[in-house]
Amino acid sequence: MNEPTRLSGTLSKTYANRLLTADSPDEIHTILFELERNLSKLGEAHNLKWIPLGQDENNYSDVYTQASSPMAAFSELPLNSEDSLTLRFYEEAVAVGNNPSAPSMKEAAQSDWVDLDAAELEIIADGYAPQEGNLLNLIVRDNGKGKARSEFEDFVGLHAPGLKKQEYNFLQGQYGMGSTAVMQFAGNIEEEYNQQAFKFIASSSIHKPGEWSWTLIHDKPRKSQVEYLTVNGEFPIFDGTFGGALTEKFRESYPEKYDFEKNTTTSDPQSHGAFVKVYDYQTNASRTMISGDEGFRHKFERSVVDSPYPIQLTDLRYNSKFPQSSTRGFRQELENGNEHLLEGKEHLTVDTESETLGERDITVLLFKNDDDLKDADEKSKFVAGTSTHMDATGRTGVQKDHAVMLTINGQTHGSKGEYFLKSIGYSKIAGDTVVITEFDDLANLGMVNMFSPSRDTLKDSPQANKFIGALKKALEGSDLLSEEEERRRAQRGNAEPATDTDTFAEFIERNPEVGNFMATGERIRAPRIRPSDSGDETPAEADKGPQSDHTDTSGGDETGDDVPHTPKLPTFLTPIKEYNAGSEEHVLWEGNKPLPVDIPVDDSTKVRFATDAQNDYLARDMLSGTLELSPSEHRRAVELQDGLLTLTIDPADDADIGEETTLSVELTRPDPRDCPVIDEPADAYPEIEEADLATDGGVEIDTTPLTARCRIEYVEATDSRYSPTEDERDGEGDSADASGDDGTSASDRDGAAGDDGDTDDWGFEMPDIAYVREENWRTDDEGEPIDHERFSPTDAANFDDQTLIHLEPSQDGTISGLSLTINKDPAALRAFMIERNIKDNWKESVERHYELAMVFYTITMYRSYIDENEADSSFDLDDTGLLPADVVARSINALAPTIMPTIISDDQLERISE
Repeated sequence: MNEPTRLSGTLSKTYANRLLTADSPDEIHTILFELERNLSKLGEAHNLKWIPLGQDENNYSDVYTQASSPMAAFSELPLNSEDSLTLRFYEEAVAVGNNPSAPSMKEAAQSDWVDLDAAELEIIADGYAPQEGNLLNLIVRDNGKGKARSEFEDFVGLHAPGLKKQEYNFLQGQYGMGSTAVMQFAGNIEEEYNQQAFKFIASSSIHKPGEWSWTLIHDKPRKSQVEYLTVNGEFPIFDGTFGGALTEKFRESYPEKYDFEKNTTTSDPQSHGAFVKVYDYQTNASRTMISGDEGFRHKFERSVVDSPYPIQLTDLRYNSKFPQSSTRGFRQELENGNEHLLEGKEHLTVDTESETLGERDITVLLFKNDDDLKDADEKSKFVAGTSTHMDATGRTGVQKDHAVMLTINGQTHGSKGEYFLKSIGYSKIAGDTVVITEFDDLANLGMVNMFSPSRDTLKDSPQANKFIGALKKALEGSDLLSEEEERRRAQRGNAEPATDTDTFAEFIERNPEVGNFMATGERIRAPRIRPSDSGDETPAEADKGPQSDHTDTSGGDETGDDVPHTPKLPTFLTPIKEYNAGSEEHVLWEGNKPLPVDIPVDDSTKVRFATDAQNDYLARDMLSGTLELSPSEHRRAVELQDGLLTLTIDPADDADIGEETTLSVELTRPDPRDCPVIDEPADAYPEIEEADLATDGGVEIDTTPLTARCRIEYVEATDSRYSPTEDERDGEGDSADASGDDGTSASDRDGAAGDDGDTDDWGFEMPDIAYVREENWRTDDEGEPIDHERFSPTDAANFDDQTLIHLEPSQDGTISGLSLTINKDPAALRAFMIERNIKDNWKESVERHYELAMVFYTITMYRSYIDENEADSSFDLDDTGLLPADVVARSINALAPTIMPTIISDDQLERISE
């Protein structure tokens, strides 16, 4: 029987060498063209023939669903080499009569039958450096068992390698699909039809050394299949050694001024082992030197966390003195002289409540804060948030996707990113925390239930979900993480809070609808402007809520019921002497004298009146009245709600402490005979019994305004931080709180805040609020801090002159748990002060308005996002990688160009500017 026709001998080895050293997919196309032309000279029996991978013409689904990321896909290649090395040592031990065994790859590598010194595993990069074309090819070389020619077809089978490995507990390639996963990330992956995806394979068995077989795998998108190269159905072969051409290429690219033999480690041409090369590989890391501290190496170390074999990294693209390094993965790299970068290490044990998973040991590694390190760049290779270079998907970093790593035999089989840690409340330390959980002992059933066959993602399975739930609980209970999170939150900017608890409580008291929204999530409802045409209909019950006494501004009748009504005229307007928050019982002012009201010279205050005016009296189209003040400059805001008219008044522009003035308040009343919806004038009054009877039996029409008077006395500023200087304000007066009602402080009244900012009426506390100044974050043109003593790298990372706030999410999901840092020196605020010529004695007051806007814009927006995220499944932030706090911060910061003109009105500006 004749030997099948093969491409063999010198011609075969020549083309194998050219494919091994080719620098680009374009060069591969040229080589194939030349090969086909030379084969045609040998006759029809030597024609190139492409065969579907795995003999399956519908193999796209097998190839393109194997991995979700390029680094995880590539990692399968060196891990297959580790299997080949371990199998080599196993068979060598068996051959001399030993009985080798090990339950895992890690324990096999530590056994006496594995010779680590004889093992060679290398990742080699060639192509073009970023500045010369930015093309990265990756070669994986090993001197493992290799494949005999009779077994070479295993390389192009989809499942055959995995089936053979399953009889060995210590091998990793249980599924046998990973080797083809790289195809979807090779070549120009952004093209609709990617013709540039190639992978070269050459191998020789240690049992038949020198007998090499090779092939080339190519993606054929127009045929929707991946194919491998043969010559009339047979793999090309050659005899001898292989790999010398790669060493010569390395030598030729190495600068003459350096000693090649001294500075590099190269292998001799091999008689057995394997070479696998992928061209123009689109890693999700920068394409700088793979052996350096940037990009590829440290992304790779998150996929191969604890390698049983040392892996040499060699880059042929750079003319550097030291183009090589070695790694055994993240864990061993950290333990090799870098543990001084750690703040602490913690070992946790969790019960997953899963029969197949059992208890799991968790290792928590917490790196130090940048501010606590002399050289923060030291830790960047372990927890870099972003790379300094760009790839096809944007900036990349080792921490973004692999903060939590679930490993088997040191290889990451599933991971959770930085977002996972932030979502359980560790936003400050998420970028410095690494969590490792080992599943080396996991049986096949547990592995299948826990991880996808691609071995780089978790399944959405009961077992995986139980583990994630247990992991969250364990991390939430970590003393190491909780204490450091609290410490870092407390370190932001200045120690002094931006907004004190009294100011917070006073704002809530003056604006109860805000407090109600934050406490209950119930929105403010607008008053009904027009009376309903259908007088009997009752609005939907959904319009009424448990807090309607705080937020219902609809136009109810005199009983307070929220039903359509005939418009009525008010009959009284009486000042309130003592206002009792949360109660309908107030002490009314008696007599004809004006109500005395104390008002700080720097702030507004509230005056309240009892009235029977309907809620929509000042807003409706028909039978509506107006509220007139004299002097009118004092008017700031008016609220009419359930028999209570609240008037917010501002101090006069030139007010001095001790000065007195009279404020007249007038509530006008229109003529009911001019209202088209009133049939009888008597219908316009709340109670006909109280109306004056006319001589003709009708009702005396009274359209005179209802009036009241207040005697305003100016008192000291509410807070010394915001007060004008003594030179600017003269006179004395009784000190009063901003409410101006009874002279008591905000902390003494119901609903006000105590030292912890708790508001009794609403049941929540003020968030943790601090501020930063420009000396905390600003650098000069050379990147040097403008104030070395106060500068913080963390603040500098979070702030610039366009950033208003930085928000850390609440660990318990409440508003009170938020950590809000306000920038006191943003361009928006400082430019407003200068360009609007704000008076010196008003600048601190403007800052306070800005602070309050930042606080309440932030917490109400946060509450809204939280509620919407919980109530609407379509509003899901998880897929965005953003927390609600991130979205809120971005939204608030986007307001920078318009924030100041919207919180300081034009009429206010006229009073406070030069």
